[in-house]
Amino acid sequence: MQSVILAAGEGRRMGRHTDDVPKAFLEFDGRTLYDRQRALLEPHVDGTSVVLGYRHETVLERYDPADPIVLEGWDRYENAASLLLALERIDDDLLVLNGDVLVDEREVGRLTEAFEALSRRLNLVGCIPGIQSAETAIRWDETGRVSAYGLIEGHQHAGFGIVSRDHRTAAMQVLRERLDDWYPCIYPRTPTRPLLIPAERHVEVNRPADLERARAWLDSERIRSA
Repeated sequence: MQSVILAAGEGRRMGRHTDDVPKAFLEFDGRTLYDRQRALLEPHVDGTSVVLGYRHETVLERYDPADPIVLEGWDRYENAASLLLALERIDDDLLVLNGDVLVDEREVGRLTEAFEALSRRLNLVGCIPGIQSAETAIRWDETGRVSAYGLIEGHQHAGFGIVSRDHRTAAMQVLRERLDDWYPCIYPRTPTRPLLIPAERHVEVNRPADLERARAWLDSERIRSA
């Protein structure tokens, strides 16, 4: 399979930290978040693309990322447009990682193993157990299929998952109709199962305070990070 990191957004909640680059290119101990994500994904995929938008010229010049995909008009859309662009270009099973998320490498392994166990015929989406209503969340029905996503009461979306090649065409159709939506809107509309991951094996960088939390997470002996 291939993978893609979605890093087109401005990250306004980060304030001055993203004046020059998007969140995925903030540095932690001399390495960008993007660099750590690529290393995390590398053992599980044949290649990693990155969707850029905000400050993409700076990113391309300063960091020379592998296989960049530039979303023109990024500020007119939500990240559904980023995933659509990636799916249009990549005809394969696609592991999707949000540009502001790190997960323990063991959870990436669990995700890909679960996908293989399903014969690669269902999408998978990572989520954090514990019903909440403050973040985007996933719900599923009695058969174990994802039935709802959004700002709802449910299990928090963890910012990574796999779109099966079997459902690529259907996912692209959903995204074309919802360019102003978040890309996980595809999961209730294409056959998808959830994968629950422990909260302590996941960190998301949304606000300046999250930078120190991410550094502490990376330094933790309980975490395996690339």
